[in-house]
Amino acid sequence: MTASRWTGFGSRRGPTEVWSDWTAADEAGDAKRAAQLASEMLRLAPDSFDAWFHAGLLSKAQGEWAQSLERNARAVELFSSRDAEEFDGVNPAAWNLGIAATALGDWATARRAWTAYGVQGLESGFEPIDENFGMVPIRLNPDQPSLPHQVPPSAGAAEVVWCWRRSPAHAVIANVPLPESGHRCRDVLLHDGEPKGFRRLGGQDVAVFDQLKRLEDSGLPTWEARVTGATTDDLQELSDQLEQRGLGLDDWSGMRLMCSECSHGTPEEGHHHEPAPSDTARLGLAGHEHELSGILQAWTGSRPAVDLDLTLLW
Repeated sequence: MTASRWTGFGSRRGPTEVWSDWTAADEAGDAKRAAQLASEMLRLAPDSFDAWFHAGLLSKAQGEWAQSLERNARAVELFSSRDAEEFDGVNPAAWNLGIAATALGDWATARRAWTAYGVQGLESGFEPIDENFGMVPIRLNPDQPSLPHQVPPSAGAAEVVWCWRRSPAHAVIANVPLPESGHRCRDVLLHDGEPKGFRRLGGQDVAVFDQLKRLEDSGLPTWEARVTGATTDDLQELSDQLEQRGLGLDDWSGMRLMCSECSHGTPEEGHHHEPAPSDTARLGLAGHEHELSGILQAWTGSRPAVDLDLTLLW
């Protein structure tokens, strides 16, 4: 969740002055000064939801997850009926608390946070959350920060991939990302909850969320297969066989390379970024060699007209 407009503390000059300096530090990109002012604000206004919420946002932006958890937990406690009116009854600190708890693997706190936010069906407990929240597109290595002083993760080039969402704040990569992204199929990602563009799925717009952190590296090797002579049905059968074994396949030759404007919005019908046509399918595969080899040999063996050239990328 992002920040609301700061409403100040009335005639109490101290906190108002600190907030003014904090805003100036944000505008100047002075993260160290902003952190000092956030701590000062909490000392001046220890019972203010706004103070703890905005301080928690700063900790989130800087990836200080333990501090973000502490600050957002306090903000959740201080959330009043007046605050509820401003945020339409939804506690934004509970969302950020859930993100911080997920980053730390504190599943008991994450479950309480999502329930406080209004997410249904999550029971209390210490077990990791592993529910089916549907498919979601996530932007790896975001090229635009969402909050002041935020340094987005950067393992490589930005890329939007489809993922299996397992909780409101974490998901598993279903695609085979390009090597330039520095990510692999089945990596586990921590993601934000603010929409940063949209993609189409089943005739509906689905919000794109930005990656906040990689929680787990799957270690699955990424391969490139150049295939000629295969039909669409042939490739679909191969994809199904790999997916059944927990492996991955993506048709990289069919990828749409978007400008930043389209990537962060809803890609328009008339604004095409289509790949150049080719008789050769460029596939991204994910899996260990001993897992892939038998499947690929059987698949090509029953298709004499198909030629496949496989290269390990990383």
